Amino acid sequence: MKRLGINTVHLDMEEIIDLGLNRVEFVLGRGKSYEVMHREVMDGIKEAEKLKFPYSIHLPLFTFDWYKEDYLSAFYLDPDEEKRELSFKLLEENIIHLKEFHPDYYIIHFQGVYKFHQDEIKFKELLNTTLTRLNELSIKYEMKLLLEYFGSNYMFYKIEDWIKFITPYSNLGILCDTGHLYFSSIMHEFDFFEGLKKLAQSSDAFHLWTTKGNKAYTDSEYYIEYHHIVAHMAQKKNDGFAFDVKKLMDIISQYNRPIIIEASEKYRGRKYFLEGIRSIAEYFVKK
Repeated sequence: MKRLGINTVHLDMEEIIDLGLNRVEFVLGRGKSYEVMHREVMDGIKEAEKLKFPYSIHLPLFTFDWYKEDYLSAFYLDPDEEKRELSFKLLEENIIHLKEFHPDYYIIHFQGVYKFHQDEIKFKELLNTTLTRLNELSIKYEMKLLLEYFGSNYMFYKIEDWIKFITPYSNLGILCDTGHLYFSSIMHEFDFFEGLKKLAQSSDAFHLWTTKGNKAYTDSEYYIEYHHIVAHMAQKKNDGFAFDVKKLMDIISQYNRPIIIEASEKYRGRKYFLEGIRSIAEYFVKK
């Protein structure tokens, strides 16, 4: 499998190929108008199709006036039925608009931020109903849908639960995001690498990025300032980074699954960004 790639937020297809990467992920990103980002993404998808270059799509790529929330916000497990229905409507409209294309899989942000506890029985019923509905939608449109791991829902952060509830569904899978897993380990006080080992073996793909410090999301000055820091093979926990990248790569690379670098250029600029990408690509060459 051609398994090391990156999204197109900071690179175009030609640059991605020149870096020695062999797959790509399309996502709207931030920083430009929707019209510009959408046009660039759709042009990229058409180019990938023409080149027969493996790709995935991080939904949504289409936004609509009736969806008032941030386009990457997720309400599939929200107690509010109206919000849940809007999320499902946005998902299906995107799939319909993209039906002529053939990505290896789609990804959605699954949970949203819910730092409160709900009735466990009712929540599990909602979870099963939601997963069944997502799977039926995936079957209907003949697609694979990956749910990106977050630990920000206090009712559904345990890795064992993600594996138990998601993996039985035929057309659903788990995407292990290294940065979100790190933040979850801080929020819920579990060992990051033990969590990674559990989640990796049941994951269909990975998002690769890192951060610094020992705080999560809006409590983290590094996340606020730099968002996703590019992973670099030289980064170590002792230097303040979230984890030793070499140790992480040794774990996730043993599975023949796509690994998508998901990072910004903000931390130390474009030179460091490109150096990090090259170091990950070289790791696979030497492996």
